[in-house]
Amino acid sequence: MNIIVAARRKWIDALHNKNMYNILDCYHKNHTFKGTLSRKVTYCKNDLDKYFSNLLQMEPSVTFIRSDLKKINGLYFDSGTYSFTFPSSKQINANYQFVYKFEDSEAKIVSHFSSSI
Repeated sequence: MNIIVAARRKWIDALHNKNMYNILDCYHKNHTFKGTLSRKVTYCKNDLDKYFSNLLQMEPSVTFIRSDLKKINGLYFDSGTYSFTFPSSKQINANYQFVYKFEDSEAKIVSHFSSSI
């Protein structure tokens, strides 16, 4: 499961460093995504780029509060709760689930769903 923790760390670091290339690189080419601040489910990198461009303008910091890791039929599931904090002191807690698949010996997010709580 260390590989999944490392993949999550890559996503967190890319978000905190506002590195759009590295954020997008975390996702599989055939991903499904529903972000915390969106009502829309997306399936393409262009929509993912738009979502994170808007999010990064808000300068978020993310903290993972609770996490449960599982491997089922060759897929890795990372489910739990995380919290986004913004410079305005606004905080949004959300349930999340990342599903990872290995591509070229690297864990990529094939599904990422998040919903504020």
